[in-house]
Amino acid sequence: MAGLEIVPFTDEHVAVAASLLAERHARHRDVEPLLPNGLDFVQHVRGEWETEGSSGAVALEGGEPVGYLIGQHRDDAIGPHIWSHVAGQAVRTPEVARDLYRLAATRWVDEGLTRHFVFVPALPDLIEPWFRLSFGASAALATRETGGAPVAVDGVTVRRSTPADLDAAASFDRLLGEHLKQPPSFGGLPVPALREYVDDWRDTWDEEERYTHFVAERKEAVVGHLLLYRRPADLRVPADGIDLANCATEPGLRGSGVGVALTTYALAWAREHGYPTMITDWRMTNLEASRFWPRRGFRETFLRVYRSIP
Repeated sequence: MAGLEIVPFTDEHVAVAASLLAERHARHRDVEPLLPNGLDFVQHVRGEWETEGSSGAVALEGGEPVGYLIGQHRDDAIGPHIWSHVAGQAVRTPEVARDLYRLAATRWVDEGLTRHFVFVPALPDLIEPWFRLSFGASAALATRETGGAPVAVDGVTVRRSTPADLDAAASFDRLLGEHLKQPPSFGGLPVPALREYVDDWRDTWDEEERYTHFVAERKEAVVGHLLLYRRPADLRVPADGIDLANCATEPGLRGSGVGVALTTYALAWAREHGYPTMITDWRMTNLEASRFWPRRGFRETFLRVYRSIP
C-alpha cells in the first residue's frame, strides 16, 4: 500500500497499539454488546507483548499508527507455534493486516515457527484479509445471554454433580479428546490414559469458586456432563460472565436431547446465580459442536484463524 511503512513492534508502541485496540473493540461492541466494557487496553496489549519470545509489527501511514500485530512464541503439547490472542492485533484498515503479517511472519518463519494462530473479531471485513493470507478458520469463540427455562427431556434428569461423579466426569472428558482425533478433526494431541483425567478432575469439587459441574442421568446412569468455569476477564469475557468450558454426551445418545437438557439447565442456573453472560468455544472441524452451539443461541465473537507453512 502506497505510503505505508511497516516497522518492528517495540515497547514504545504499546500505548498507540492500545488506542487502536480500543477503537477496534468499540466497533466490535456495537455489533456484540455482550463483550466487556471499561477495559484497560494498555494492560491487554502488555499482556500480549511482555511475554518472552513475543515479536510483531506496527503499520504507520504518514507517521500515524494504523495497525499492529503481536505474536507470542509458544511451545506446548502441539509443538512450537505463534499465538496471537484476542488483544494481539488491531487495524484501522483491514488490508493493513496482510502487510503486518508479511513483516512479522518473516521473523517467525526464520526462527522455524511455521504454525500461526491468530484471533480475529468475527467481523467479515476483518476476517477476509486473513483468508487471503491462506489462513483458515479453525475455531470460534462465542457468547450469549443466560436465562430461560430448562428444557425437559423425557427420561433425562440434570443435577449438580458430587465427588462421586469423578469417574464419569473424567470418562466424558476423555471421550471428547477421542472425538477430536476422529475425522474431520484429525486432532494431533495425544489422549492420555483415563487415570490422568481422573487426577485432573479430582479437585473440581474443592474449587467451587471456580467450577460448577452438572451431570445428566438417564435410567440412573450418567449419560452426559457440562462444566462451567469462572474464566478470568479479557476482551471477550465480562467480569460477570461464565464459561461453558466442557460438555459431552454418550455418543449413542447424541441428538436425543441430553445436550439440550444440560445446556438449558446451565443457562437457567447461571442467570439465577448472577451471571448474565455465558461464553463457549468450539473447533470448526468438530462438526457436532460447530452445529450444536449456534443452535443454542451462541453468537461468534472471534474466529481463531490458523496457517501452517510447509
